[in-house]
Amino acid sequence: MAVEYNREVLGKDYPVGTFKVDKETIIRFAQVVGETNPLFTDEEAAEKGRYGGLIAPSTFYSIFRIEAGPDLDIKFGRTSFNAGQRCEFYKPIRPGDTISVTAKFTEVFEKSGRSGRMVFSVRETTYTNQHDEKVAVVKQTMVRRE
Repeated sequence: MAVEYNREVLGKDYPVGTFKVDKETIIRFAQVVGETNPLFTDEEAAEKGRYGGLIAPSTFYSIFRIEAGPDLDIKFGRTSFNAGQRCEFYKPIRPGDTISVTAKFTEVFEKSGRSGRMVFSVRETTYTNQHDEKVAVVKQTMVRRE
């Protein structure tokens, strides 16, 4: 039995947010997560580092509050949970950057396990700077069960 969902959104990029990055937010984020690397917290030291200035910790993308984006409208199950995510980092995020975020669903598939049928959906969120350079890609897998 094929799982019903909105196939029109599969594989299409949807803009889900744009964010301006400032040094105060980078420093504050680093302090909150307990990061002590001077590349993230000390402008003077960071200028002498390999990036020539302050950069954000790799998980900084997580503070961006993005829009929900497209809905697959999966017609299966009543329970949904996060089955994990994988992050790839390409370029550092810097003060002054404008980060644009797009999201797309790349895959929907079904599996059977000990607890019965499950439907998996994979959402890929791409973070790009104002130079059209990818800074990060996050692939999140969600599971729906009966």
